[in-house]
Amino acid sequence: MSNYILDVTAENFKEAVLHNSHKGPVMVNYWAENAGPCLRLWPVLEKLANDYQGRFLLVNIDTNKDKQLARDYGVNSVPTVKLFVNGEVVEQIHGYDSPDSFKKMLQKYLARESDKELAAAVSLYQTGDKQAAIQQLNKLVFLDPENPRILLTLSKLLMREEEYRQAYDLLQKSPLKFESEEAVVLMANAKFLSTAQQAPNLAEIEQQLTSTPGDQKLLFQLCSHQMMQSRFPDAMETLLKMIRLDPAWQDSIASLCLRGLFIMLGKDNPDVIKYRQKLIDQQS
Repeated sequence: MSNYILDVTAENFKEAVLHNSHKGPVMVNYWAENAGPCLRLWPVLEKLANDYQGRFLLVNIDTNKDKQLARDYGVNSVPTVKLFVNGEVVEQIHGYDSPDSFKKMLQKYLARESDKELAAAVSLYQTGDKQAAIQQLNKLVFLDPENPRILLTLSKLLMREEEYRQAYDLLQKSPLKFESEEAVVLMANAKFLSTAQQAPNLAEIEQQLTSTPGDQKLLFQLCSHQMMQSRFPDAMETLLKMIRLDPAWQDSIASLCLRGLFIMLGKDNPDVIKYRQKLIDQQS
């Protein structure tokens, strides 16, 4: 057992996992000795932990001994690997997978050299030199495209400056839209806000829709107004209609925004449960 690998029980879970995850990523391997895939996965994770030399902590939890600890985090089968950052589960992989899958999961959260320059750019922004900060972040995006924190931070600052279209376009060109829930939420909000800025007033949109009820542009403008008024069920209903009419319109923006809404409101929200099922029924 190396210094980068710990066996953890319910007694020390809080300190070993939750507390340590505020210092760096903690990868939790839920396993059982009677499960073959767990035994195959163990050397993969052990090598990864030793190769990374402490850049993340590998924690093993024997689900036969700590059944409640597994249930608390929704572990129904083993192996299950969950990545904790800042006290929260940010990624997970179910079952045996390749070393590359775990490396890809880790890379998004491991500290990089460019993080120092990212912090300096944020400091510039906070002290009022906003233009210099955004210029610096634009440079960093090209210098280290594999650091997702740079692009996400730049997008957030552009949103604060009400440059919604620019924030959306940045993320639209990035693989983060497929990999990061945070990016999906940012994209959805940026698209809603940029559309609402340019859209006619709500009464005019509703009037135009009476004669052209299937106009996708008008429907998305309507949805953007509904979002600005926090009418989330109405917005989900409008997005479902758009998906039904033309799911590919504007690079499937309705599907992306509906997913963003689901993430924002949370999987246990009654409206999310309702409209997720309506989406499934509509697609079946």
